[in-house]
Amino acid sequence: MSVPEFTSISDLVSHLNATGPDSSNNYTVYGLKISAASVQAQVDHANKYVYSLVPSLTGPGSSDPREVSAELAALDIACLGILVTVVGGSLVGAYDYSLGDMHVARAGPYAYAIKTAIDAYRQSVIANLGNVSSVALAANSTRHIPHNSGLELHP
Repeated sequence: MSVPEFTSISDLVSHLNATGPDSSNNYTVYGLKISAASVQAQVDHANKYVYSLVPSLTGPGSSDPREVSAELAALDIACLGILVTVVGGSLVGAYDYSLGDMHVARAGPYAYAIKTAIDAYRQSVIANLGNVSSVALAANSTRHIPHNSGLELHP
């Protein structure tokens, strides 16, 4: 079984403004290291996840109207996976340093930036998966699709 490539490592590197791979085969995202194997695993997971939802998609270059939303959803899912993996639950204190009486606490800005990014990717995944499924419903429907026109659902 061949899973279409909805997103790739190069998409992620560009989108997350990551650098790498370095001489140790690691990427750097938000100043934190992640192995190339972990990045590839997130890409593979995102591609398989989207494909499992819409197996009729063939991948980039398709004229299917769901394709763009599927590509965006896969990119968002992979970005989420990378950000969650790279922080590894260690945001608090991960950037705090002490040298004698001097204490530098940088966790706040980094933690806020990464949390904001995770929240934004989460919302984007929800929206893009909704677009994939709603376009799929519209494209495959032979009957009228109910719509929300206020407080009541009308057929």
